[in-house]
Amino acid sequence: MKRLLLLLIPLTMQSQVDKQKHFIAGASISGLTYASTYAITKNKNKATIYSLLASTGAGVLKELHDIKTTGFDSKDLLYTSLGGASVTITINLFDKKH
Repeated sequence: MKRLLLLLIPLTMQSQVDKQKHFIAGASISGLTYASTYAITKNKNKATIYSLLASTGAGVLKELHDIKTTGFDSKDLLYTSLGGASVTITINLFDKKH
């Protein structure tokens, strides 16, 4: 039993690292999209919508690509979207521009 647990620990850690990468990717895409959209349009609502769509869209495209190798992982998509949402919500909470 101990051997089985020792074999499962690296798999669990690898999964956590993968989810962290998805979260960071979603956050990065969302932040860059928000900043560039706001710089062009000066519209906070458009920047919010586009940044959420960009991070979620990137997650969907990545998972569609992964179907060929590892399969579609809805948790990966969730973590990518959560990363995007966390950045967008944070920007909206602290950005006083209208």
